[in-house]
Amino acid sequence: MRVAVFAGPTGGHFFPALAFCQSFKERRPSSVILLVTGERGRNLVRPSEETSGIQFGWLPDFPLPRPRNWDFFLCVPSFLLKLLQAFWKTELLLNRFKPELTVGFGSYTSFPGVVASRRRKIPVLIHEQNRSAGRANVWAARLAGQVAVSFERTQGFPPSISLIRTGLPLRASLIHRAARSERKDPPLFAPGKERILVVGGSQGSQSLNRLVLETWDLFSREEKQGLAVIHITGRKEFEGIKKMYFEKGIEALVYPFHEQMEELYPEADLALTRSGANTLFELALFGLPAVVIPFPYAEGHQELNAESFNRAGGVVLLPESKATPARLKEKVFELIRSSDLRRQMSKSLRGLARPEASRRLAELAEKILETPR
Repeated sequence: MRVAVFAGPTGGHFFPALAFCQSFKERRPSSVILLVTGERGRNLVRPSEETSGIQFGWLPDFPLPRPRNWDFFLCVPSFLLKLLQAFWKTELLLNRFKPELTVGFGSYTSFPGVVASRRRKIPVLIHEQNRSAGRANVWAARLAGQVAVSFERTQGFPPSISLIRTGLPLRASLIHRAARSERKDPPLFAPGKERILVVGGSQGSQSLNRLVLETWDLFSREEKQGLAVIHITGRKEFEGIKKMYFEKGIEALVYPFHEQMEELYPEADLALTRSGANTLFELALFGLPAVVIPFPYAEGHQELNAESFNRAGGVVLLPESKATPARLKEKVFELIRSSDLRRQMSKSLRGLARPEASRRLAELAEKILETPR
């Protein structure tokens, strides 16, 4: 079986696609899988057991410009040129690879693959990670035979399109580690401290970084001494933030990016995060309570994601418009002081976890492949 998988070059699209590839390859060891993403996604790929047996293809990055100001008109010619290049490169990849199925995981990178596959009469399966469907997937869904989603009541698709809820595929390394409840030995921090994980997604978040650091400034010296922080900063701000933690007198492990998040989740008592689908379902898998601050400029995706988890009692939702350092400190202390609240949130989160999602999506792909055409 030859399967082509197209996904955007950020962690929110790429990692679920990689998880699907792992699961399909495990079920069908003789299968051949081509995972295509944008050039920006090269830093997400590492030679390991996670990528063994998977081929990779690369398309030029051509994010759709947004009509917010006059720069939009200046960006359009460049966008159209890169779009044409992406379609041309996709045609070459499909001519050489000759897939029997194409699976699209959204973002602009996946759209040329879906269109080119449909023209070749190759079956198409779409997976939408967020509760609010992205524009590329809404367009692509009209060309797809099946559309799978992560959330109940996913919005944005035309009513005529039938949705199958599989959950969000998570990488095997995360699922295997979550099945073992024990913490790292030796632990990352000495006992007796409140351990807080701060992460703004695979690219980091400058505004979340700034908010968190300003929040720590409101803590007294004694309160700071009771903290142990793991902070994923993103590559741009790593050095400056690492220095700031030293100056603030807070024990911290600071990383620009961490390839093995499964080693960090069990080491935290609570998290401060954005609310991308990947982050939320990983929190659920490990039962890690969190204060989530949705990124407000993602077409509403993160707000709706967070609302679903907040309504179920798994996370505390703090909109960015209300996220002052004083308010965030209040929410953090509420969780620190109530172990009962954290336990209840952890229980609610585990009820939202879908560790079988990769398998279910792989099974759906197999059914499509086995259906006579």
